Amino acid sequence: MSLFSRNIFKEKKPRVYLDSIFVVPRESLISIDEWGMFWKTENFESSIRKELEEIFNLPHVSSAENVSGNDLGLQVAVVSYRGGEFLDFTMPSAHVPIFWRPKIEVHSRLYFLKDYKTFKTFKVVERYSWSDFTRRTLTINGLLLRYKPLYNNKDIESLLVKACFELVGKMKSSL
Repeated sequence: MSLFSRNIFKEKKPRVYLDSIFVVPRESLISIDEWGMFWKTENFESSIRKELEEIFNLPHVSSAENVSGNDLGLQVAVVSYRGGEFLDFTMPSAHVPIFWRPKIEVHSRLYFLKDYKTFKTFKVVERYSWSDFTRRTLTINGLLLRYKPLYNNKDIESLLVKACFELVGKMKSSL
């Protein structure tokens, strides 16, 4: 009898469908961390978008059939990101160092497919540690040459993967 009662009250897990992926574009002044001195520049936005499509490889909302009351749609947005930079502004009487650690902020929204009401929203911010940032900054490229950006697409993608892993964990525990 206990086996029978356990199956009756067991709640069915919702199916999750991908609705949309957004990457908010940055202003050109903020994207100084993508510049190289000569020919080497990075395009973080396209790299982030491509990586998000691989991470959230779910069926699209348009393919949902026989939608039940607990089926969910997922929207993912990268609302801010930066590569990281160390600049030293020199004024006549002082040096002003500016530190930008690499950072990415990812938001998501789960909503019910039946009525589009929000089930839950999530937010994750991931940054490089100060020790990793300092280690990268204190290289020949970081201090002197600057022939390429301090951080490239691979660095931003690894930060994105960490953030998305945490985000998926939060979403999973809420279901």
